[in-house]
This record gives sequence, C-alpha cells and structure tokens, in this order.
Amino acid sequence: RVQTPEGRIALAIPELLEELRGLGRETPPGTSAEFPFVLSAGERRSFTANTIFRNPAWRRKDAVGALRMNPSDASRLGLATGSRAKVSTRRASVVATVEVSDAMQPGHVSLPNGLGVDYPGEEGRVTAGVAPNELTSSEDRDWLAGTPWHKHVPARVEAEA
Repeated sequence: RVQTPEGRIALAIPELLEELRGLGRETPPGTSAEFPFVLSAGERRSFTANTIFRNPAWRRKDAVGALRMNPSDASRLGLATGSRAKVSTRRASVVATVEVSDAMQPGHVSLPNGLGVDYPGEEGRVTAGVAPNELTSSEDRDWLAGTPWHKHVPARVEAEA
C-alpha cells in the first residue's frame, strides 16, 4: 500500500533534517551585569492553575505566588522569606514576596503561573501575585515558533526600597 520505491514511509525529509541541524543555533539571552539572574516566568507549582482561579483563598500553599530564590542569593541581597523584592527585566518591573528555597540554583529565580490577575474582594478589585507574562518580552523568542523564552528571562532582583 505504501507507494514509494522502497515500499517504506520516508521519515527522513531533507528539508526538515536541515532545519533540525540548525536547532539550537539561537540561544536565549544570557545574563549580564545589568540583569544577573535568570527568571523562569510561569513555574508550575502545587497550587497554581490557569487564571480561572483568581482568589488566592483556595490555595493551600504560596497564596501570594512568591519569587523563589536560592538562599545564598537572598542572603547577599539582604532578603529573607516573606520580604519584598523588586524584580526587573528589559520589559517591566514588579514587586514580589520572596520565598527562599534550597531547590533553586544560585543565579536563578522563579515566579509561578496563573497569578497577577484580579478578583472581587470585600473592598473592590484585588490583585494577587505577579503576572509573569508582564516580565517577558516578545522580542526574546524562539526563531521558528515565535514562542517567548518564558523560562529564561534575564532579570535583576533588589530588596524593595
């Protein structure tokens, strides 16, 4: 039934093989003196979900969507769990609550997905957490699919003034 000279399905398509050889030729932007951290924007956590769950009261852990960072980085910046930090990227700056975590590598910070949206509170609209998409730039993206590098965003972290 296969109508090729070899009677086989050709999976080696020359045009696609050339594209595959080129994968990895573009790398995410590196860190610099201005942006010494790598931010993973949109980390999946135990109690994060899509934006349909806006009220943080349902979350059993991490109600504020904390910025996770390595203990040595936090100590160097004068930050501790519960303190507030300003996170800046080429696109924007936000203020987030810090969670010091041994799970984080030095130089790497993360924010969860599904936060930074508002919900009706007792005294009007309330915003819980940080919207990680606000920190990512559409210019820093995969060359083929055009997907922004959400998991590799150059960032700066400072204690909130």
